[in-house]
Amino acid sequence: MIVTVRDPSILSNLDPMQITAYLQSRGWLQESRVDDKESVWVISINDEEYDEFSITLPLNPKTRSYALRMAEILETLERAEGRSQLDILSDLVTNIPLVEIQGLVIRLAEHKNAGNAIIMGFVVGKPQQIQIRLNEEEYKLAQMAYTERLVVESTGDLIKENGIFILSNKRKFALYDTLSDKPQTLPS
Repeated sequence: MIVTVRDPSILSNLDPMQITAYLQSRGWLQESRVDDKESVWVISINDEEYDEFSITLPLNPKTRSYALRMAEILETLERAEGRSQLDILSDLVTNIPLVEIQGLVIRLAEHKNAGNAIIMGFVVGKPQQIQIRLNEEEYKLAQMAYTERLVVESTGDLIKENGIFILSNKRKFALYDTLSDKPQTLPS
């Protein structure tokens, strides 16, 4: 199945510095650069046929067509690498504001009157471990979810630091009722 990523909220939050590092790590060469506006990257791939690919990377996320250009970059990377756009995107994502995550608690770490939970959830269609800092009441919910293998959901800003996803600015953490499709709170 071929998936084309078109979500402007995800595409507009891709970091040009992250994309630059990604391209460099995969052998792309910077052909030119126009001030702080854009850079042009090229790669030649010689497998059964000789193919040359080119990417024009906008360096300012505030550029009006930034999301559209990111979609074009994903399409080019998909053709050049023979990988899905979702796989590539999961390597590039460093920040998704106000996202809802659903998943299973796979690890707990208790601290004074609170703790951290590691949730196995999906980020851009790929299973990922996500760390969430919880208050005392939320930690009790996480313990119950862990013990009973219940789904939890949380909303916040997803940030990738050193290859680890962290849900910051948490706005909600609840058990997820899969039967009624509504979040649950801790029973009194």
